[in-house]
Amino acid sequence: MIKLTTDHSASSYGMPVFVDDNGNVMDYSHGIQAARKEHGWSTSDLAEKLGVSSRTVENWEQGRLPNKTALLLLSHLI
Repeated sequence: MIKLTTDHSASSYGMPVFVDDNGNVMDYSHGIQAARKEHGWSTSDLAEKLGVSSRTVENWEQGRLPNKTALLLLSHLI
C-alpha cells in the first residue's frame, strides 16, 4: 500500500513524500500513478477529486512536480 506522508526523514519543510510497502521513498510521478491505480481511479477521477485538470495529473505522472497543496489533499484521499 502506497503512503503519502510528512512523517519520513525524506520529507522536508512539510512536503509529503510517497513511501512504498518497504518504506522506500518513491518519486512523485511513480507515487501518484501507483496511488491512483491502487484506488482504481482514472486520471480524470483523481483530477476531479483534487480540483485540477486531467492534463495536470498526466503532467505529474510524467515527471512535473505537483504543488504542496495538491499533495496534502491527495494524502487525505489515500
